[in-house]
Amino acid sequence: MPKQIKISIARIALKGVSRKLFRNLVLILAVGMLVALLTFARLFNKAVNDDLEAANKRLGADIVMVPVEAMDKAEEFILESKEKTFYMDKKIFDEVKNVPGVAAATYEIYLKTLASGCCSIVDGQVVAIDQKTDFIVRAWLDENAPPLKQGEAYVGSYVYEYLGLIDTPTLFGHPVKVVAHLKKSGTGLDHALFIRQEDLDMVSPAALGKYNKNKISLIFIKIKPGYDLDDMADKLQTIAPTTGIMTRGTLGASVRATLSDITSIFSITIIISSVLAILLAWSTFTAMANERQREVGILRAIGAQRRHIFELFLGEALIISFFGGLLGVVLGHELISFLAADFHIIKELHATTAITPGNILVSLEALGVGILVCLTGALLPVIRLANMEPLQAIKEE
Repeated sequence: MPKQIKISIARIALKGVSRKLFRNLVLILAVGMLVALLTFARLFNKAVNDDLEAANKRLGADIVMVPVEAMDKAEEFILESKEKTFYMDKKIFDEVKNVPGVAAATYEIYLKTLASGCCSIVDGQVVAIDQKTDFIVRAWLDENAPPLKQGEAYVGSYVYEYLGLIDTPTLFGHPVKVVAHLKKSGTGLDHALFIRQEDLDMVSPAALGKYNKNKISLIFIKIKPGYDLDDMADKLQTIAPTTGIMTRGTLGASVRATLSDITSIFSITIIISSVLAILLAWSTFTAMANERQREVGILRAIGAQRRHIFELFLGEALIISFFGGLLGVVLGHELISFLAADFHIIKELHATTAITPGNILVSLEALGVGILVCLTGALLPVIRLANMEPLQAIKEE
C-alpha cells in the first residue's frame, strides 16, 4: 500500500475515534480496567515468586528439618519474619550431622519474642545459635565481626535500625552487649537477636517459656556436591521420621498454594472482564458500523478497497485499545503502590513499580492482552462492514 494512503487511513481513523468521543472513552476505560487488573495480578504474582526464590537463595541451606507439626511456623519465620517458637529433640541433630552426603549442619533455638522477654528492644525473635557449626548467621556478618562471648549478641538489620545508639540492651532481665549486626537478608534473620547457646543457662526458666535443655528448633543442612537433593531429603526423613523436611524447592509450599488460589481468583475475574470488554467492543463497533455505512459506501465508490475499510476501522479499534492499555498499565502500577501502604502482604513482598526489565515485560504483556481483547470484539462488525458492496452500503444508510 502506498505510504500516502497509509497516512490518510491513519488520519481518518484518528478522526473517527474523536467523532463519538464519550462512547469511545467508555471502551477505553473498559480496556484500561482490564489491563489494570491484569497488570496488578501479574505484578503481585511476580512479587510472591521472586520473594520466595530470593528467600530460598539467601537462606544458605539446602535442607531444613523442623518438627513436623511446626512446618508452617518455620516457614512463617524464615520467609515472613513472624516470631515463632517450636522444639524437637537435639538427638536428631546428632543423628543427621554425620550422614554421608551432609557437608555441613547447624541448628538454632527459637525463644520467646523480644517484646515478651524484655522492655528495651522492639519485637523480634531471640535465637540461640551454635557458633562452632553455624553457617547461616555468619554468612550475613562482616568478615571482621567478632565471635560472641558471654553476654554478647548479634542483631538482625531490622532490630539494629531500632536500637540506635544503644549497644547494651536488656534481654530477659540481663544486659546484653551488641557486638555486630547482620546485613539485610529479607528473611526472618532481619528480625532476630542472636545469642550463644551457652548463654541459655543464664536465662530463667520463666523467661525461657516452653524451652528446656537438649531441645532445638530446627536444623539447617548443606549437602555435598554430587548428591541428589531429593534423595538426601528422603534419607534424612527415614532417619528422623518425626521431623518435617523442607528443601530449596519446597520451602514456601504453603505460600505457593495460597498464591495458586489467589491466582485462580484473579484469573476468573480477568476472564469475566475480558468477556465484558469483548462484548462492549462488539457493541461499540456494531453501532459504529451501522452509523457509517454511507461513508463506507462512498469510500468504496471512489476506489477504496475492502482491505482499506478493514484497516481503517481496525485502526480505530487499535487506537482505542492502545490508549486504554496505556491507562491500564499506569493504573495497575499505581494500584500496587497505593495498596502497599495499607496491605501488609504487598508491603512484605516488596512489590515494586520501578522500571525493571521484568516489570516492563509484565506491562507489555498486559497491554498486548488489552489490545487483543478489543480487536477481537471489533473484528466481526468490521469484517461485515468491509465486505459490504458500495451500493448496498449507501442504500442501507
